[in-house]
Formats: sequence, structure tokens, C-alpha cells
Amino acid sequence: MHSYNRSTPVVNVTHKFGKLKFGKLSRPAQDTLIVIAGVILTFVCSSEFDLAERINAWLLTYEYAQLDEIPLTLFVFVLFSVWFGQRRMREIHAEIQRRKQTELQLSNSQLLYKTLFDGDLTGNVVLDLNGNIGMHNRAFDRICRLLTTDSNARRLFAFDWAEFVIQLQHHQEINFSKLQIQRPDGLPCYVGARFVYVPAEENTQEKNSAAIHGYLVDMTEQCLVELDLERTLNENRILARHAMQVQEQERKYIASEIHDETGQYLTAIRMDALALQKSTPAQANVIAVRIASNTQHVQQSIRVLIKHLRPPALDSLGLIGAVERLINDWKKLNTQVECHVQLDTNEHALSEDINIVAFRVVQEALTNITRHAQASEIWIDIQVIKRQEVPMLQIEIRDNGKGMDTTQSTEGVGLVGMRERVESQHGSFKLMSGLDAGTLITGLIPLQGQRPPSSRPATLSSDSGVNEYATS
Repeated sequence: MHSYNRSTPVVNVTHKFGKLKFGKLSRPAQDTLIVIAGVILTFVCSSEFDLAERINAWLLTYEYAQLDEIPLTLFVFVLFSVWFGQRRMREIHAEIQRRKQTELQLSNSQLLYKTLFDGDLTGNVVLDLNGNIGMHNRAFDRICRLLTTDSNARRLFAFDWAEFVIQLQHHQEINFSKLQIQRPDGLPCYVGARFVYVPAEENTQEKNSAAIHGYLVDMTEQCLVELDLERTLNENRILARHAMQVQEQERKYIASEIHDETGQYLTAIRMDALALQKSTPAQANVIAVRIASNTQHVQQSIRVLIKHLRPPALDSLGLIGAVERLINDWKKLNTQVECHVQLDTNEHALSEDINIVAFRVVQEALTNITRHAQASEIWIDIQVIKRQEVPMLQIEIRDNGKGMDTTQSTEGVGLVGMRERVESQHGSFKLMSGLDAGTLITGLIPLQGQRPPSSRPATLSSDSGVNEYATS
């Protein structure tokens, strides 16, 4: 024990000396120098002070263990080697623990990055200069709806890719407030986009290592609402202009009827009344007959005006009777068209406003069929149904005519007027048509003053070749 305690300070001093002299060396190199210095110091001390003879004399007591056969310098070297090995083992163990902890932190960091990257509402994508997709998140898939076979994003964007890359390299960043995405499924898609150019690293040898980082924000719903609002405003302007024109035409028609028919007969009646005062009894009889005839003509003119302004059958016969009369009159003028009619309101009491709206919708639909459809058959169905426990008047007019392309805007006001009338009663109006596919008009009007839950406007029908446009 005494010798061990004396040797420890020597090692510590040597260690400190090694640190002092060789502080810039690595720890294993320092420990190697310490071992060499300790062995040399032991050899020098042994030679100078005859330590080997003294130790051998002390070890004679333990002759049976043959301890005197172990050279002192070799023994010290072994001790230093054990000390050196233990230090290396501890360092290796500490290094392994640090690496495990670093790998765990790196794994957690990668998991957090992947979670944030995939969970972001913004569509993120990394592209090379040729448009090939290197990495993207789920939001990018959701926005662009890429197919599993697609690996290039150039076809998604409605601009010249080569020119875009040149401009991006010059400006380093390009922003789009509204960019249309050409999705493979053909559905409309608009995004706000930002593209950032990331140049290649200087120490890389790859020619195409530069990248483009893209960030897309889905604005499809907002843009479709804006387009629908713009279309509605345009239709309202057309409808307002048409309403003023119709109002002027009605005023002109009424003024003409009053002047040409009623005014002339009233003037004749007034002249006959003045002549009646000076006439003889025989002349009075003739004048009275003429006055009665003129009065009858006035009544007929007024009846025609009233019928023109408001269908009298609505007041006397109700909606079903008025529509039946309207259809019968229409069939007399369109004998080549087969008409299928189903009218049943289940004895529900309909308000005056709903009656006039339903009547005008059928009237306008029949007018459009006559002018444009070229149909051989039509179906008219008016009945009361229930939607989510709300009784609703359903109006359906269908024909097998040439149809129309509902994606193309028109200047016509007939359909716009029908939609405005139905929506004025908190109802919904729906038009389905396609080229050579006929036309279906559906109006739903709630009967209890309750507006049904609005459905999302559809812009495309699931049937090929048939477009669907709906408002609610």
C-alpha cells in the first residue's frame, strides 16, 4: 500500500506535465506520452537508486510466488498499460453514449420535421431545374392531385417553364397572387404560390444540384366564389337592364292599348251620349245599341289588359288549374311536341307569391322550349315533397331537346329571371344540361318560410358530357 500511494503522485505529476507540455495533442496521444514518460522515469530511477536489488531483497520472503522474476520496469509498463486501457474504455463508452443520445435527438428532430412538413396546410415541394419532384408533402398531393406515375410538375403550371426558370434565377424569388393549377383530374384549382431559387453549393460537383422550393396555398374555393359572385353581378346587371326594358315595353303596350282600343271607344261613347240628348226616340234606340256595343269592346280590352298583367286563372283556379290551362294553350300551338304532365300539391295551401313564382317559371320554361329546345317530348312535374322534414314545392321541367353548354355564359335573361324568382322565395334553382342531352330545370321552394340547408354549388356533373350548374 505504501508503494502504491507513492506511485500515484508520480502518475498525476506526469499527467499534469503531459497536459502542460502537450495540451494541443489528443487525449490518447497525451496518455501514450504519459506511459512512455512513466516507464522511462521508472527505468532511470531503478538504475540510479538500485531499486531492483532492494525490491528483490524484499521479495525473498515470497520466494514461493517467484515475484522476483518480474522486472520492475516491465511491471510498471503493465500497470501503465492497464491504466491506459481503462481510460480508453471509459472514453469509448462515453463516446458511444453521446452518439446514441445524438442519434436519438436526430431521430426526434427528423420525426418533428416530418410531422410539421406533412401536417402543414401549405403545399410544399422541392423541384430541380427540370421540374422533377424531389420531395413534397401531403398538402401538395391534396392540392395538385398528382397521379402516382407523375414525377414532373412542369405540366401543372400554366406558364412556360424554361422562361420561368430564367426569371427565377435572376430574381431569386417569384410570387403569384393567383395561379391556376392544371390538375390531372381536370377540376378547377387556383393557388397563391411562392417559388424560391436555391443555388447549388460551391463544393458540389453535380451540375443540376440547384433546387426550386415551392409553397402553394389553396385558394380554389375563394376563387370559385369570386367567379360565381362576378357571374351573379353580371347576371343582375343584365336582369336589371332587361327589367327596365320590359317595364318600358309594358308601359308602351298599355298606353297603346288604352289609346287605340279603350280611348277610341270611350270617345265614341261620349259622342253618342251627347248626340243622345238631341236625338229623336227612333234615333235614341240606334244610339243606345251603339253605346252598348262600344262598352262591350271597352270591357274586352280591359279584360285583355288584366290577363296580360296577371293570369286571372291563378285567382279563380289556383296554381294547378292555371298551369293546366297554360299547358293546354301551349299544346294547341305546339302540336308536334308530346307533353307529360304530373301536377299534385297534396291540397297544401300555397301563398299568392309562391303561386305566381311557380306559374312564371313554367311559363318561361315553355317559352324557352318553344324558341330553343327543338324537343319532341317534355315532362312537367309539380308536387309537394319533404326535405329534412320541411315541406317544399318542387317544380321540374325536362325536355329531350338539343340542350346547351352551361359553362358558356349567355346574355339571355329567361334562366336568370327564373332563378331570381325562385331565390326570392328562399328557394333553390338548379339547371342541368349538355349538348344533345336535353335540359332539366328544378326549382325547390320551402312552404313554411324556412330556408333549407344550402348545398355547395356544383360546377361539374358526374355524367360525361353533361355539365351541372347549381345555386342555392
